[in-house]
Amino acid sequence: MNKTNLVLFGVAIAILAVAGRILPHPWNFTPMGSLMLFAGFLLPRKWLWLPLAALALSDVIIGSYQFSVMATVYASYAFTLGASYAARRHYSFTTALGASIASSVIFYLTTNAAVWAASGMYSPDFSGLMSSYVAAVPFFRNSFAGDLLYAAAFFGAYEYARAALLQHQERRLGEQY
Repeated sequence: MNKTNLVLFGVAIAILAVAGRILPHPWNFTPMGSLMLFAGFLLPRKWLWLPLAALALSDVIIGSYQFSVMATVYASYAFTLGASYAARRHYSFTTALGASIASSVIFYLTTNAAVWAASGMYSPDFSGLMSSYVAAVPFFRNSFAGDLLYAAAFFGAYEYARAALLQHQERRLGEQY
């Protein structure tokens, strides 16, 4: 897949990710984490701003929340983006799905620690932190499922398109001889 088609595909899934956050959906079941992974693994470096811009645009539309928690959400997504970019030489469909699992867990741990630390909803001790994690399990379940589903869809569509384009090129080469 050439860079132009890859960028267009990235823009399309960024639009889908914004829509996936603003349209009705189960809590935390969004394509945003998978967009970060896709962009990091596959988009050219000068397009790495795209998923963070999609996150910011969707936040402008749906509204903001406590700054320290928002900052942790952005930092967690930026970490996912940067880690997948750093690992891009090791990209494979299975690596992307494994990274999806890891990024879901990291997002859960960091953002719920931020909620515990900043919200005042939990006691400021280990018990309060654990209470925050327990209360967030239903959200984690949804974000985990969404990350896996959307990662499978995004990377699967990319692999399918890449294979179809390769097959088309091979057919055209065969016709020339």
